[in-house]
Amino acid sequence: MTTLDERAQRGAEIRARFGGGTPSSGSVPGSREMAPDLHRIADEALFGSIWQRPALKIKHREMIVLSVLTVLQRENQLRRHVESAVTLGLTAQQVIEVMIHASFYGGVPTAFTSMGVAQEIFKAKNIPFSPQLVFDPSETPDDLYQRGVKRRQELMGAPTGTPRPGPITQAEREFTRLTTEYYWGSVWTRPGLDLQSRSICTLAALTVLGREGPLHSHINGALNIGLTQEEIIEVFIQTTFYGGLPFTRAAMDIANEIFLGNNA
Repeated sequence: MTTLDERAQRGAEIRARFGGGTPSSGSVPGSREMAPDLHRIADEALFGSIWQRPALKIKHREMIVLSVLTVLQRENQLRRHVESAVTLGLTAQQVIEVMIHASFYGGVPTAFTSMGVAQEIFKAKNIPFSPQLVFDPSETPDDLYQRGVKRRQELMGAPTGTPRPGPITQAEREFTRLTTEYYWGSVWTRPGLDLQSRSICTLAALTVLGREGPLHSHINGALNIGLTQEEIIEVFIQTTFYGGLPFTRAAMDIANEIFLGNNA
């Protein structure tokens, strides 16, 4: 059992890693003067405890935070974590890929706004960046669709049990086709983030947005590609101080139902 002072010290150490050796003053420096007790709680519980947990790589923890701050549009904190991400070993392209991936959860405007923040940091800190151009307009919609079907099945597994009823309306059938092409066939297949990293970012975004239906599907998908029950719960834990405890608990409840069902 650690003491509170030991947790605070570990928190200072992780914040020093964010700052490249010097503890950062936080994303809103004046807040430390306004609420020193809240900062102490964050230093101990978030930085000194949660960020130190060994079940996830620190790069994945930072991807989680970038995903959450992007979909919730927390620009002050995002500035700090874009810089921290590069310090912790993510490439500038991986930072942007996390934001691209988040676009289908929080909306394209949130991704574009976050990329503007990232561009400011890259320029201010002389972080080299060259856009990764992988979208091929010479492909056909069928190419995109088939790649999307393949990637979705890779994550979710082959359908089992009674087939779900298909869309009732022509509009939804066309929309489902379009999202398979671009969500699964374009975004989920981009290089820069592996499949497990994309799954982790998705779980984080869906958690803090309270999207329980898709979260159920993506927990199953995460298990299918080899994430453990412990790793999935760690994703939810990492979101807590950035998105809110009730959302973390709701995600854990869904996951526990799935875990119990799989163990039955």
